[in-house]
Amino acid sequence: MKLGFIGTGNLASAILNGVLAAGAAQPTDIKIFDRDSAKTAALAAQHGVAVAACAGEIAADCGVFFVAVKPKDVDALAAEIRAAALDSGAVVVSTAAGKPLAALEAAYGAGVKLVRIMPNVNAAVGQSMTALCRNDAVSDAEFDAVCVLCNAFGRSICLPEAQFSVFTAVAGSAPAFAYLFADALTNAGIRGGMTAADAQLAAAQMLLGSAQMLLGSGKPVSDLVRSVCSPAGTTIEGVCSLKADGFEGAVIRAVEATVARDRAMTKG
Repeated sequence: MKLGFIGTGNLASAILNGVLAAGAAQPTDIKIFDRDSAKTAALAAQHGVAVAACAGEIAADCGVFFVAVKPKDVDALAAEIRAAALDSGAVVVSTAAGKPLAALEAAYGAGVKLVRIMPNVNAAVGQSMTALCRNDAVSDAEFDAVCVLCNAFGRSICLPEAQFSVFTAVAGSAPAFAYLFADALTNAGIRGGMTAADAQLAAAQMLLGSAQMLLGSGKPVSDLVRSVCSPAGTTIEGVCSLKADGFEGAVIRAVEATVARDRAMTKG
């Protein structure tokens, strides 16, 4: 099965890198297209993948292809490739934010196989958290194949589309929240006498290790919080200070604000 990419920006390039690094596809089985020929030429030289002459060639030749164009360009592209995608039976994987399956189906027409994915910026380092959903035209086997591809650049989870806005906040936008937290820790370290480089390294490694503990322990996150807090110790003082200052409420309100904006953009 050939794998295709229409659009070769930062996200598509990250997905391509992850797929190749994981061995989920071989360069000879991948074809790419972008209106910016300089981008495709650079990726072809780097990875040995083929360059298509047009978007329709991707839709006709590839069993699965990622469409990673700006949301405003989705409808025009769909009109260009819908016939080829329907004739070939290809699975179209859309990365467009704010474009639910109903909007994609309206753009591509009846019968086209559609999977909607929501990756995050960490795809660039092979650690995305990606949500997926599909329309009724996609078989279980085809959906599983797309999940395998998404797992090549991180982890994936199949969700009802109604939960995509919440997922966008919890996983898609939240890297920015994590960076804000890391920046605050870095500033606190500087204030305490550490160099900026040392404080940032300490904060980054702490976040990496904490995430690995959270993923690997199988314990509720509240149990992990308590496991670090010794009675009358230093950590519980910091935890109590964060709670008193409304840390948890601020995070929840940030998620709710992100969800509200995402739903407004989807309706628009």
